[in-house]
Amino acid sequence: MKNAKKVTSLLAISCMLCIIVGPLGIWMVYQKAAFPGDLTVSELEINESFSPADNRKATEIWAYPATTNANEVRCITEKGREKVSLDSKNTEVTFSDTEVTHLFTNDGEYSHFDRIQCQDGGIESIYISSHFSDQTAHRFILALSIATPVLAGTGFILYRRNQK
Repeated sequence: MKNAKKVTSLLAISCMLCIIVGPLGIWMVYQKAAFPGDLTVSELEINESFSPADNRKATEIWAYPATTNANEVRCITEKGREKVSLDSKNTEVTFSDTEVTHLFTNDGEYSHFDRIQCQDGGIESIYISSHFSDQTAHRFILALSIATPVLAGTGFILYRRNQK
């Protein structure tokens, strides 16, 4: 019976640690979902085709140099030679001392099997960054927001009952 009491105490304490871990988890998910995200692919040549998809993440496609005219850039798919619509946010960011300008966001329109090629407009190379999609981030944040008080409350109740 003494070992059961120790195990229950450890379980209660670990549940109560969710008071610390829950908000930290929410903060990390929020950081991972922030625009422009983390650089995943750097310096793809303009004639090189690339996949704009990343698992369950939104990807941002960037053009180097930052002086690239996004209105003149043409991006097409390799398969059907369809034109990719550029929804440039007129945003410039710096990845590892390289200033780039935003071309478009892939929020699930293109899969891993779609290959895209971009050219014209003074573009020299392509950079790709990714971040959690809004939907994924909201799911994680909601789950952590519910689990934190539930587990902390359960831990407190277990601890109090175990002390008797």
